[in-house]
Amino acid sequence: MVRKLRAFNEFESLIQVGDFIELCKEESMHLARVLRVKEQQFVEILNGKGVLVEGKCVQVFYQQVKIEVTAVESFSRVQPDICLGVAWTKGRKWEEMIRPLTELGVFRITPLFTQRTEARGPSEKFAGKRRKWCKLAIEACKQSGNPWIPNIDLPSNLSDFVCDHSSSGELWIGSLDANKEKLQPSSSASRVSLLIGPEGGWSIEEEKFVCEEGGKPFSLGPYALRVESAALSALAVARSAHLV
Repeated sequence: MVRKLRAFNEFESLIQVGDFIELCKEESMHLARVLRVKEQQFVEILNGKGVLVEGKCVQVFYQQVKIEVTAVESFSRVQPDICLGVAWTKGRKWEEMIRPLTELGVFRITPLFTQRTEARGPSEKFAGKRRKWCKLAIEACKQSGNPWIPNIDLPSNLSDFVCDHSSSGELWIGSLDANKEKLQPSSSASRVSLLIGPEGGWSIEEEKFVCEEGGKPFSLGPYALRVESAALSALAVARSAHLV
């Protein structure tokens, strides 16, 4: 199978066949230098908001690629919207989660400060990190063909996340207790919010708080998983429950 060449551009959703798109310097350089596209070659362009266009390269320079739109297709989000609240982890673990979570179609990703969070920092520190996370999500969309870029939040507290998500859809909290029920979201749920705790698990107070707010504890099996493994597994299970 021939790999499809894709680029990203924040074009308006009302774009039409015959319109032209000029890619930014970074995207142009990637197409021209890395993927080595030529004039008259066709590529796909995502805007991250559910619209994918096919276009023909009419001008190819190392720092500027111009594309004529030949086809436009709009996609609805895969339902339900799955929101992940994941305990913040230090090092590269968080960044390594962004790509596969995006490929699996996550709707929103929120890093959470918990009672057992080891690494914290001022909000200014995370603003720069968030820009990098969004860039990783864009790369994952280009790789996988997912036309929707997930919403990626700045770090939040558990109580704020629960307050925002407990009143809409279903709220589930991962537990280290293997006797808890399996993750089985309702097929009619329009939104499913999943809480993934730190590797040491949630504190008793945190898990009790979420359950009192309507959250349902779930288990992913008899073994303790790393945060990134638990997040990916939970998303895959929740997504597969709604596949026809």
